[in-house]
Amino acid sequence: MYATTIIETSFPRAYERILRFVLASPQHIEFGGGVERKPALDSQTHIILTRPAVEEVLAQKYHPKDPFCSPNTIKAYCDEYTEMLDASKFDDTYYDLLVNGFKHVIFKDALGNVNWIPIRIRNFFNYCYEKPINQIEALRIGLQKQIDENLPSNRNIAVLFNPSIGHSNDSKLATPCLNEILIRYEGNGKASTHTLFRSHDMCNAYESNKIAITKMLNDYVIEPCGCKILFDDEVNFSGHIYVNDTDSAKIVADSSTVQTGLIVDRQQYLNDISRGG
Repeated sequence: MYATTIIETSFPRAYERILRFVLASPQHIEFGGGVERKPALDSQTHIILTRPAVEEVLAQKYHPKDPFCSPNTIKAYCDEYTEMLDASKFDDTYYDLLVNGFKHVIFKDALGNVNWIPIRIRNFFNYCYEKPINQIEALRIGLQKQIDENLPSNRNIAVLFNPSIGHSNDSKLATPCLNEILIRYEGNGKASTHTLFRSHDMCNAYESNKIAITKMLNDYVIEPCGCKILFDDEVNFSGHIYVNDTDSAKIVADSSTVQTGLIVDRQQYLNDISRGG
């Protein structure tokens, strides 16, 4: 296992530290199959952005040497998290998965049989198909309930993985990279955002993903409840850099354009949280 926890007050500097860590990884993984295989350096990463890094994310202040992040790229990523499915596209957007969760139902095994699924599970998915679950709205309601009761909860979650299609190859989002979101009230008008990725391209997609997801959660969940984000917490089961992108990653990792500063240690982070800011 090659793993780390990074706690940062600077969004661009977090990107630099992530890339430095993964570039040194002895852990390798290959994606795809056949002649399409793409080798990558792999890791397990836990990344916590505190303030003012969260404000930098919301202001879209990404690393100046990130070769993959630009206003157009950010817009494309934001569209994935704020727009419904375009009928002209083959794949669902993440927003569509969250708002219309479990709408795609497959009741057949590899042989085309349907009776192998227990009736209770089949009834559950039939219910979800007839009444799509708007998990964005559920997150907002869940946060408001925590605020009203002044009681944080770890039950306010949204999931994007749909087990009825999760092991098929019908769509790139059959097994979405982002799997789970949790929103928790931290007191004093502050909330924390938590995301779990099964797979995350830390070079090509980290900054754009972070900006787009945070914008969605802030616009649709956090701000409507009168809150601000205290910290963002991200876990990656496979935080990787494709071998073809290592030269680009090294340019950022070796960068000196972001001011160095005091790296937040765990105790300082815990002290900040206890003070509510």
